[in-house]
Amino acid sequence: MEHRISKKLIRKVPYFDRMLSHDLLESKENKVKLDFDERALKLILISLEFGLIFIEMDNVINLCTIADYFGVNNYLIDDCISHFHDNFSIEHLPVVIPQVTATSKLINSRALNVFIRRYFTKIVNTTAWLDYPIETIEFVCALDLMIYSEVQVFDAIIRWIKLKKNPRKSFLKRLLKLIRWCHLKCKDLAEIKKNKYVKSLKFEPKLCSRDKSGCDCSIDRTKQNFFIIIDQLDAANLRVKVLNRYFVPLVNKVVEPDDSMPLHLVHNEHVSDIFDSGRNIIRIDWKQKKYRLLDYKSHYRKIHKCLFGDQKSGAHSKILLPVESSCYEDCWTINSLLEANDKFILVRSHADCFQCWTTPTTEQIDSHFIDCGHTSLATVLNDNIYLLKHNFEFYQINVDSKPKLGWMTVDRLKDFNFGNLLLTSSQANGDKVFIIEKTTRTLFCYNVKTEKWSSIGRISDCDNRSADQRDRSDRLLTFTSTFISMDTIVL
Repeated sequence: MEHRISKKLIRKVPYFDRMLSHDLLESKENKVKLDFDERALKLILISLEFGLIFIEMDNVINLCTIADYFGVNNYLIDDCISHFHDNFSIEHLPVVIPQVTATSKLINSRALNVFIRRYFTKIVNTTAWLDYPIETIEFVCALDLMIYSEVQVFDAIIRWIKLKKNPRKSFLKRLLKLIRWCHLKCKDLAEIKKNKYVKSLKFEPKLCSRDKSGCDCSIDRTKQNFFIIIDQLDAANLRVKVLNRYFVPLVNKVVEPDDSMPLHLVHNEHVSDIFDSGRNIIRIDWKQKKYRLLDYKSHYRKIHKCLFGDQKSGAHSKILLPVESSCYEDCWTINSLLEANDKFILVRSHADCFQCWTTPTTEQIDSHFIDCGHTSLATVLNDNIYLLKHNFEFYQINVDSKPKLGWMTVDRLKDFNFGNLLLTSSQANGDKVFIIEKTTRTLFCYNVKTEKWSSIGRISDCDNRSADQRDRSDRLLTFTSTFISMDTIVL
């Protein structure tokens, strides 16, 4: 395309003003060749004449990139950044993905990909996923997604196909190639082969050798779940350690508080949000070695708006169950917003009843997420919520269409102070629930299959021992399991 504009107007742009102020070829020929998004360039040129630009989600990133390159005033760049973070939702992925590059100004491809990878299991359970074009589905499924099983990718593809099966079945074979088949368990692979859509294709998945030698399936996407241990070093600084599923340490960093860290949901690629015990969120910048505490309510509002929009997801999801407990408190004893694999769950427990909302609305969060104390701990695994009350009664509460409840008393924990216990879970560890005692750092495990508790070891933290080997101070803040993109952690 060719655009004509007067030198007087074009010199308002610092990039062109510098060019025309020197004895350059472009100045002599009155012509310059550019390689930018056509629509964004045209908007910049129109703005020089009329002093107005209409920013939309399908041009905001290209517009910000070209404005930065040309040295246009920062007001436009600031408006682009504000518009994106105030309005971005997963519905915009089809128009946002084509705009991002490795060097785009507002958000680069690496940061966007980290966001998609992190929230994939929730994105695929929205209506937005069903409306994506094939190009978006293909792009997303090719990423190093944070998943527990490649079956989750297969299920997401089939869910998209089913909505409009006649026109979309032709894309199935193309999409199945994005599943990393060699990382599937044998039983899961057998089940997928029985699927009627797969059988109709006579599709034979490409499998690498079972010893994984010569595997060309990139990383194993199912191995991105890690344990996080956070210690309070002093009044401000934290020590953050990342452990693999076998409790082998991989990362050890000291981070300092920084309240200037941005609060955007789509953040820098070197940033992780650690959801701790359903009550706290710690945002960590691994590269800058900084952290910031996030307000759970306000952060969830951003998540809900981005993933679910105005969808009243939790409006009819309230569950009320009797809890036959020997302990009766006078107030609500737990208020936690737990992150499950494909959803969020708001939990409230009282003396003799239990409530939860799956994917609660922001109104429900405002009404019911009130911190009334820490006399109960909760975690979520698969379709079950696990609740430990301060009298050491342990509950397994199934929250599917037919709620079930079972409980036991964990006598082996009675020697400890309840306030020193932390509860978490890890599907990556074979469906296990964990409790750590903060002073001794003794680790207990509940196997959901055998329904038995066991003491599995102690995490000895050498960093917290004094020079004369006196007992460590009780400074363990967080022990939790979460997805972490290890390639974004700068060592």
